[in-house]
Formats: sequence, C-alpha cells, structure tokens
Amino acid sequence: MLVICYGMAKSGSTLAFELVKGVLESAGFEQKRVHAAGLKPRARANYLVEISRETLTEIIAAIGPDRIVAVKTHQDCPRALFGWLEDLQQERQLQVITSYRDPRDISLSLRDAGAHARSKGARGFSTIHELDDAAKLIEKAIVKFRKWSSLHGALPIYYDTVANAPDDAISVIEKVLGVSSDHAAVIKHAFEDAFTQKNKAKRNRFEEEMSEIEKAEMHARFAAFIEVCRGDAKEWFARCRAEMLHGA
Repeated sequence: MLVICYGMAKSGSTLAFELVKGVLESAGFEQKRVHAAGLKPRARANYLVEISRETLTEIIAAIGPDRIVAVKTHQDCPRALFGWLEDLQQERQLQVITSYRDPRDISLSLRDAGAHARSKGARGFSTIHELDDAAKLIEKAIVKFRKWSSLHGALPIYYDTVANAPDDAISVIEKVLGVSSDHAAVIKHAFEDAFTQKNKAKRNRFEEEMSEIEKAEMHARFAAFIEVCRGDAKEWFARCRAEMLHGA
C-alpha cells in the first residue's frame, strides 16, 4: 500500500509524516527508499513530486502487495484522477493522510521561516516578509488540502493533535492503516530521532503574537477554514468531493 501524506506548509506536515513512518516501522514495515518515477531522487525520504496515473501506478507496483510505504507531498490532487484515487483507496492500494493547522498560526510560522531563510541566504520561504505574503500561500494550500481530504476514506489530522496529543494521532493512524505499533517508540522517532522543521510547537500563537487588527483581518480572510479547524468540516469536504467528482 502507498500512503500519501499531504501537508500544508508549516502545519506540522513533516511531524505528521514522521509519525506515520514511525507507526509503520514499529509495525514491521521498513520505510526504505522506493525507486520509481515521480519520487524525488535525492530527498531525505520518499518525497512525491509528480502525480499522474503512470507515476502512482509505478510506485504502487514498486512497493508491492506486502509492504506499506509512506510518501510525503505538497503537490495538488488532480481532479482528473479523483475517482481513480478513491477506487485505489477502496481497494487498499492507497491511503491518504493529510495535516492542517489554524491559518493564523501557519502565517506566523511562515513569517518566521521567511526571516530565517533570508538570514541564511537561502531561497525557501525568503519571499515571505509580511502576514499578507503568508496568507497568499496559505490560500493556495487550503485548496489542495481540501481536495486531498475530500477523498472518501482520507484521514485529516489536526496540528494540535499531532504536536500535543501524539498518542491520539498515532491511534487514528493505526486504525486507518490497520496496524499496531509501540507508541513510545513512534513518539521517540518523530520527536527526537527524525528530521523535522523545528517550529514553535505552541497552540494558538496568534493570540499573543498578533495585534487585534491583524487578528480581525486574518479571521475575516480565513473564517471558513477556521471553522474547519474547530471541527466543523463534514459539509465543507462533502461539497468539494461533489465538485471533484461531478463538477457540482
């Protein structure tokens, strides 16, 4: 089985990915590099950079029926493949797991990442100077997140669960993958041993780090997605799924 982990940038996506990898490794599924088209050759882990019927078919074939391998991606979910992806998930050849976070906190992490990139002379997020720069990137990421998460059977996991209640995150990952793992070993892998982007693992940063004007502006801009982050997502995903499948 191929496990696609889609994450919004600075939403704890790498941490969520490493939790998935840790669960699989603890359950006896080694996360070795898969050599197939569509995967970045020199990435730290299996990183999906091209999504097509051909590349996914090749990756699933390379994994084989007896292995489960997680790959990370920030790529979009192609509408033309949506129904086929649902079929793969129904057949247990594919599982999609997504990660997300309050957009106000993402914007602060992106602004931090921009300042850090510029201080190191790196490209990365160097063009992000202000919250508005971050918000534009977040708007695009929300569209991708919604598509991936709208696939029937996909598992969205919220940042606060991953970062602050990892046992709960591990339990839902185990359930959707049909495996059991050593929670302590998985947490050690994800939080201590694995490479992750060391963001400020703080809930609701925006409450202290944004002005009242900034809070109001960001809330107005992302009101619908903030409600999703509060747990009111079922109808939001259903509307996207209908559009992806039927254009309605």
